[in-house]
Amino acid sequence: MESKIDDKRRVFRDPIMTHSATVGPSLIIEGMRILWRRDIRWLVLIPLLVNIILFISVAGFAASWLQNWITTISTSVPEWLQWFAWVIWFLFALLALAIYAFTFTILANLIGSPFYGVIAQRVIAAEIANDLSAAMAEDHWWRSAWKSLIRELQLIGYFLPRTLAVGIVTAILSFIPVLNLLAPIIAGTWAAWCLCLQYLDYAADSEGISFLVLRQKVSSNRFNSLGFGLSAMLGSAIPLINLIILPASVVAGSLLWCRQHREFN
Repeated sequence: MESKIDDKRRVFRDPIMTHSATVGPSLIIEGMRILWRRDIRWLVLIPLLVNIILFISVAGFAASWLQNWITTISTSVPEWLQWFAWVIWFLFALLALAIYAFTFTILANLIGSPFYGVIAQRVIAAEIANDLSAAMAEDHWWRSAWKSLIRELQLIGYFLPRTLAVGIVTAILSFIPVLNLLAPIIAGTWAAWCLCLQYLDYAADSEGISFLVLRQKVSSNRFNSLGFGLSAMLGSAIPLINLIILPASVVAGSLLWCRQHREFN
């Protein structure tokens, strides 16, 4: 067991693999497999049922909003840029998907946070080959759930004002010809950064690491961090798939924490 764990951690110590663009997707795929472990499965099903209701509500609103917004943007394109309109439509569709993914994820994670914190603890315990019985006794799991919910509210306090600022900037840029092409890039990068912090935080919080220290660790390896966040964002933007991507990203973030950040604690 110890040899197998060491082999997996070497992936992140090797300079080439550490900067591989496939790290994020591969971790999420691994996370999707781990979700169906017996000790984790039930923690996924409860928030999944709630998220289905949330998905139907948010998806309906997002579809109507996207159609109206693209129509507005299209009519504001100057005549000399009409040939470029399809590129603008595509970029703003990506922007809308980023906003949808971010909004759905924040709401769904708030609902699922009491369960996701427990999932992170169990993944960490399995990854470092610890005995689960002491840290994860069933009569104590609710303490971890409550702690995760409080931490989630702290994260929202960090994300919300900055997201509003990014939203204002991108909204202004979206009406400026040529510069409006930057809006989806800015919004997408910010969403990827937020989701990376979001999914790593469950593991960090379970080990008593402050959100400030987590941000410092993630900032030290922005390439992997944004790659993982981008993978989670793209998955979260796909209807129906995003219902599974959320808990899978929690598992993936916990694995990334163990293999790339935890050894520096």
